[in-house]
Amino acid sequence: MKIAIVNDIHVGKDLVHDGKVRASSHLMRGKLEGILSYILQTHCPDLLVNLGDLIRSESRASDKETYAKLLSLFCKIQTPVIHLLGNHELKKMDQVEKIWFEQGIDQKGFGSKKVGGFLLIWLGLVLDPEDQKICILPEEQLDWLIEQLEQVKCPVLIFSHCALDDHNTMGNFFYETMENHSNKALFLKNQKAVRDAISSSSHVKAVFQAHLHYFNVKQIKDVPYITCPAMGDNICGPEMHGNIPEIYTIITIDESQLHVKAFSKEYCFAGYEQSIFSKMR
Repeated sequence: MKIAIVNDIHVGKDLVHDGKVRASSHLMRGKLEGILSYILQTHCPDLLVNLGDLIRSESRASDKETYAKLLSLFCKIQTPVIHLLGNHELKKMDQVEKIWFEQGIDQKGFGSKKVGGFLLIWLGLVLDPEDQKICILPEEQLDWLIEQLEQVKCPVLIFSHCALDDHNTMGNFFYETMENHSNKALFLKNQKAVRDAISSSSHVKAVFQAHLHYFNVKQIKDVPYITCPAMGDNICGPEMHGNIPEIYTIITIDESQLHVKAFSKEYCFAGYEQSIFSKMR
């Protein structure tokens, strides 16, 4: 089984901060269709997962128009796609699932799907009404996740836009200028409760998350929490305007091995592998 992941594409204005071009997001609109085509033709995945933040939120009207146009690019491809909600989808827009429906996308903000002998679970989120920089997994979704993991009989992969593993983000190119690198806006607010649910099941083999823009792996109770890097972050040339590294992640499960590779177009720049059936609890 092979799964391609794209995330934190952030179509919108470019981002320059502290003398470095963090992302040339203004160019992503014209690049995305070609990047998706390259990924699918090169790797032939069984599934494509969009982990969220297709847009860099600017205004309600422009966000909805841009988001719908970007979704239409995914709808053109033949490979099945799962879309996750990102925090930028929720900042200005409401009823995102309605926009999915209008584009012919038949899914909810959270759910599960059987693929290649695995149960794939994707999680939704809401913004904290007291601080919209903070993301929360709603209580009803946490209850649903617990129920899913109690009933499952096959291996599970979990996908989340917001990070769940509370790791140290020092050295993160995108967030390095933040004064507090453990800022609560970087991780899901109720992440510990979600991790407890995950740890209670011997069937969860890996968690894939986004939002932090770089590649990172943290092992928690035998489960790797793998952060997937952002597609458009200018990690290759921080002084260069107009640089789009075309980053994506490929998951390959071959027999009992999990292989994860992060690519900048054809160049693999980070990876992780593990025997996913060696530690059944």
